[in-house]
Amino acid sequence: MASNASDHQQGEQVALTVLVEKLKNKVLFAECGKDFVDVLFSFLTLPLGTISRLVANESNIIEAMTFGCISSLYQSVENLDEQYLWNHTCKEMLLQPRNSMEAYFEKMKLNIDGTESLPVFSCEDDNCRRKNGRYVCTFSDQKCICGKLLNVLHQSKSNNIENGFVKETCIFIISDDLFVMPNLLGTSLDLLQKLGIKDINAIDKQTVNISKKEACSVIF
Repeated sequence: MASNASDHQQGEQVALTVLVEKLKNKVLFAECGKDFVDVLFSFLTLPLGTISRLVANESNIIEAMTFGCISSLYQSVENLDEQYLWNHTCKEMLLQPRNSMEAYFEKMKLNIDGTESLPVFSCEDDNCRRKNGRYVCTFSDQKCICGKLLNVLHQSKSNNIENGFVKETCIFIISDDLFVMPNLLGTSLDLLQKLGIKDINAIDKQTVNISKKEACSVIF
């Protein structure tokens, strides 16, 4: 699943316990709390452009990774001269797409997306704002419905009071194929039985620290 990453800063890691079959040196499953499960679930909110960027830049696997044809599309946009686009913002929104769920990432110990809180821009015309309400965009210098530019910055403030996606008091089991389940009474024993493990002494418990690069490698 992952290796120890003690050389990374502690603030950029989450810890989990892995159960390893000693004879085969194979990870059977992992036990973890909120921090790592939040990381796994956060991947489901990522735009395709962000996934393409993470695959290319954030994996700790030596060989270059791709996300199928999406990686080719991403590279096409990256290499495309801006003269073929309506404006610079078009390229920015394709290569650095905004995550609408960013509020849930604010308190996470390991933020995979890494994007800052969404700013919003409203019309430069005060009369337009009073007449049409606050029509906003997350990218600057776009045209308002009145034809003028949306370039008055308003730093967004999240009203979200949640901390990530799962509760702090929960403990989870994650199989080697990333199936996540609550660690209820007997869950780990049932899983060991399905894996053909009959002797508990054949298992070794190890604690590993997962960084952003390792989390991307686990998923992709």
